[in-house]
Amino acid sequence: MKIEITKSNSVTLAAMCSALVGMIIYIITSVTGYLAASAVNPWPIIGTVLCMVLLWAAAFMSEKLTPVSLDLMTAAGFVMLLVSFYFFVMSRVSLAADVYFIPVNYPQAEATALHISIVGVVFYLLALLALITEGFRKKA
Repeated sequence: MKIEITKSNSVTLAAMCSALVGMIIYIITSVTGYLAASAVNPWPIIGTVLCMVLLWAAAFMSEKLTPVSLDLMTAAGFVMLLVSFYFFVMSRVSLAADVYFIPVNYPQAEATALHISIVGVVFYLLALLALITEGFRKKA
């Protein structure tokens, strides 16, 4: 199988890379620092991996699939990424509440974990925006 980056799959690859960075940041902030003792929610990881598999298949097997199946794979990848984004954000709500809304005597490690998590959330948002543009872009 010949893997070639073309104009039509470059947006999908950008979404995959951004989602991968967001997932790595989620894993790092979940197992180190302030959140090291807490349980890691597996759904952001599972959703991101499933999204990346679907997008990889849509990007590199596009000549073997019908346009409808490509659109369905992109939509399913978007939903998986949206689920990952949701669970990532919801697992960090208590951090945001402690740091921003109750700003008295919180450990500095808690603020660090929150700020790094915000960077991860931004990467997930960039991936979601890339998939939205991919859904409305004319296929070349």
